[in-house]
Amino acid sequence: MKRISYLFFLIFLTSIIASSCSSTKTYAQLLADEKSLIDGFIKRNNIQVVSSYPTDSIWIKNGRDIYYLSPSGLYFHLVDKGSGIDSLELKNTVVSRYRQYTLGTPSDTINNWTTVDSPYPTVFVYGDLSDTRGCSAFQEAASYMKKNYSESKIIVPSKIGFNADMLSVTPLRFDFKIQIRK
Repeated sequence: MKRISYLFFLIFLTSIIASSCSSTKTYAQLLADEKSLIDGFIKRNNIQVVSSYPTDSIWIKNGRDIYYLSPSGLYFHLVDKGSGIDSLELKNTVVSRYRQYTLGTPSDTINNWTTVDSPYPTVFVYGDLSDTRGCSAFQEAASYMKKNYSESKIIVPSKIGFNADMLSVTPLRFDFKIQIRK
């Protein structure tokens, strides 16, 4: 009888030790890792981050790309302000193409904007937050781009990215182009 109770005690103790040694990270630790990954990417790529939107439309200064850090956490850099007279308005359809990259070293390209890699563009309704085809980062980036055929680079923390990126706490960088359909 003593041996059986001793055996149960050992099994109980082993299970407690095994469960306490879990290598699973907490959500707070994953967010801290995400912040480190973004900061490392910014440093490696010599990016200057500003907290106020550049009103003079100068997005490169002293050879460094300038990224605007929005209150939501989106890092935005305008590459081409676009053309034409169309300006983005609520309920317009936005046809977007993007290249998607990881922020690690080396950076991996996940998606390309060519029709070979991605035959159909991502289409979403601007201002419709229930439209899950475009993440909230795309909605916000489009609001800064405003013109047809504009192009930007964005760094997207997981909390404003696509659902799969939110669940895995994965920040990504995008080269992002839009076309406006009224």
